[in-house]
Amino acid sequence: MTIIEANGISKSFKSGQKIINVLEKVDLSIKQGEMIAIMGVSGSGKSTLLHILGLLNEPDEGNLIFLGKNIDFSNEKMLAKLRNQHIGFVFQFYSLIGELTVEENIALPAMIAGVKPDKEKLEHLMYLVGLSIDKKHRFPSMLSGGELQRVALARALINNPDLVIADEPTANLDKASSIDIVNNMKQINFQTGQTFIIATHSKEVAQRCKRTLYLSGGKLGEET
Repeated sequence: MTIIEANGISKSFKSGQKIINVLEKVDLSIKQGEMIAIMGVSGSGKSTLLHILGLLNEPDEGNLIFLGKNIDFSNEKMLAKLRNQHIGFVFQFYSLIGELTVEENIALPAMIAGVKPDKEKLEHLMYLVGLSIDKKHRFPSMLSGGELQRVALARALINNPDLVIADEPTANLDKASSIDIVNNMKQINFQTGQTFIIATHSKEVAQRCKRTLYLSGGKLGEET
């Protein structure tokens, strides 16, 4: 089953009087259960592509098919529902809420969907991402970078999404923490069959994925 398919996706931005073409006619097809790395130098458009695949930004041209449905980017209500129920996000800077505890941060997407996750589910997710249960009542300011990203990963998984999108999830971590986080993702991908798309500049991270694509000059292709 194909989870997401992009056809002829283009996106440009205006910088002063200059138009910068970030994505040019990008095609991409990802099947259920794949774990994909997208590599490219800083500024190559990895985040822009992930934001489109995650239904956060609309492309200038092209169409996107997610879970067999042609996406209408003008229907914000539908986009919000798909993002909340079917897509999990892991960001480079964690995007946790400082006033909430670990378990409250993890539970937030479920609460937005109108579901209060039980204690067992929260603790299972913490175990799954390698976060000790005794940290569930701590606040983000009390955690290390690696722990913060584990919380972000657990939060991304709380609604059992079909697709997890991770934008440079290891960029602010040391090498050992980076490998641990990606190994967690790989184990979750194997155990649950959830699809992962990871934007990264790290070859060590990409080598742990099933397939690597490279974004350069607005074009996406297999890494050479």
